[in-house]
Amino acid sequence: MFQQGGGKMRRIVLFFGIILVIALGYSGSVQALLSQTIMPDEVWLTVYQNIDRAWAVEKVALLLNHGENRFFLSGQNLLRERFYLHPFDPSTSLKTISTTDFSGYLMVLESQKAGSFPFLISFFVSGFDWRERYQGVWDEKEQLFYLYPSVFLSNQHNFTWKNLHLSWLLGKPTFHFEGDKGGMMTEEAPLASDRVQSQIAVEKVKPMIMERVSEYQVFHLPYVIDLPGPSVLQVFPGLRKFPVKELIRIEEGSINRILKMKSEGDPLPQGLITIFGTENSVVGTFEFPLVRSQEEFEIPIGSIRTLQVDRIESGYLRKKVDFNEDRDIAGFWSEKVIQFDIKNWGETDKQLDFIELLPPGAKITGGGEQWQWENGRAHLKMTINPGKKETILLNYEFREEWS
Repeated sequence: MFQQGGGKMRRIVLFFGIILVIALGYSGSVQALLSQTIMPDEVWLTVYQNIDRAWAVEKVALLLNHGENRFFLSGQNLLRERFYLHPFDPSTSLKTISTTDFSGYLMVLESQKAGSFPFLISFFVSGFDWRERYQGVWDEKEQLFYLYPSVFLSNQHNFTWKNLHLSWLLGKPTFHFEGDKGGMMTEEAPLASDRVQSQIAVEKVKPMIMERVSEYQVFHLPYVIDLPGPSVLQVFPGLRKFPVKELIRIEEGSINRILKMKSEGDPLPQGLITIFGTENSVVGTFEFPLVRSQEEFEIPIGSIRTLQVDRIESGYLRKKVDFNEDRDIAGFWSEKVIQFDIKNWGETDKQLDFIELLPPGAKITGGGEQWQWENGRAHLKMTINPGKKETILLNYEFREEWS
């Protein structure tokens, strides 16, 4: 009979659901019906993000006679290009599989003996999506950031998926859709349809399982569940804690408050995050970036009231004329001076990061050696103490074309 370890079965399912997903066609959703009335013993479902697609693999037992057996499989909008049937018993085999005139399949199976035998059937299905949402607590005094992730998996079907092994894939597989050119889920789309009747929360008792497949990461729910529909399943992967560094970035005069961290564990999907400060004060809701393992990341959290930075273009001078071969004026070398007046109204030191976009070929000529040239930008890092005022200058030369 059919016996497989959890890890081996996951590898088989991932092989069909991820490696083969590259460049596969799709033609709509399917609720597969065999010519025998069969309920799957188990189902493996891998949900993709923002594309309204999932890869379903069902373990079924088929009653076969000795010799040739014919089965019809039909269903509304059944996939005609991408359907798989995989026999597990060596005494059974798939002889042929062909499409029919009524949007179904005719499968011819060969069996060396009569009995019940295990098979996997697999197909694409729509009506699923997953999103990541976060809550964060920022301890400014201890310079720590507490991250509480939540995964919301949306099931828009009207039936219950029994004995379900649920996974969700982080990454963007390449699909070549045939017929159905849409299927993309926008950020504004709801997690499930308006008919959602229940929301199920799964507490973290066992840790989530992450598996790397090619350039993708697949997360597995460590439970076998029944998933009713329509519903939203909420999963809590567990608390993450990061040392955090706050810095203020002044870019072209625009001030942004940044929280900078480094992820040591599993990748963190893109999503929205609501950040709380001391005494449950709400800092706001912001975009959370896609973060790979061992990667530094930043969360911009808006402006800051206790810091004032005034950017003034305080000087401009044409210093030298460039002539062409005919001794006509080709351009000028000019100098510009930018002045920053800074005031820290707060009670703590502030780390400032200045970024100024400079013209191509510009040269920094003054304002202190602390300015650094990098990728067409002038950079300056400094600290301003509480209650202090400072003025810094940036002098640079650049070439102006003469038209």
